[in-house]
Amino acid sequence: MSDTPKIYAAISTVMGKINAISKGRRNQQQGFVYRGVDDVMNELHPVLAECNVFVVPEVLEETQTERPTKSGGMLFCVRQKIKFTFYTDDGSNLSAVVVGEGMDSGDKASNKALSIGFKYACLQVFCIPTEDEKDPDAQSPGPVKA
Repeated sequence: MSDTPKIYAAISTVMGKINAISKGRRNQQQGFVYRGVDDVMNELHPVLAECNVFVVPEVLEETQTERPTKSGGMLFCVRQKIKFTFYTDDGSNLSAVVVGEGMDSGDKASNKALSIGFKYACLQVFCIPTEDEKDPDAQSPGPVKA
């Protein structure tokens, strides 16, 4: 019987089962492409459930500031230091601490910070690629003349 916590094997198994998550969304204001938290959750959820892994967030620190918008409204900015602990069925766990930031003109800045923190914790812990790996057999070299 091994003394190695099962969480390490579980995380490795998750890594082997998840697909790449492309940067298929575009921010309309700044024009950059990104992977949304929904994309990450939709890819990970069935694999985490299959591999008996779940995640518990803990906000360690939070700062809130307010900034005026161009239109005269108020923008709420939240920065959270969050510990995400990944557990498996024997109780073993691994934690990742990340910073999440969110801005909103309503009541969603903290939720956005938590969601962004979760997305980046998962991207890092599971090393989620942005593109599918290139198929080594997709191209074949032609015959070489002697």
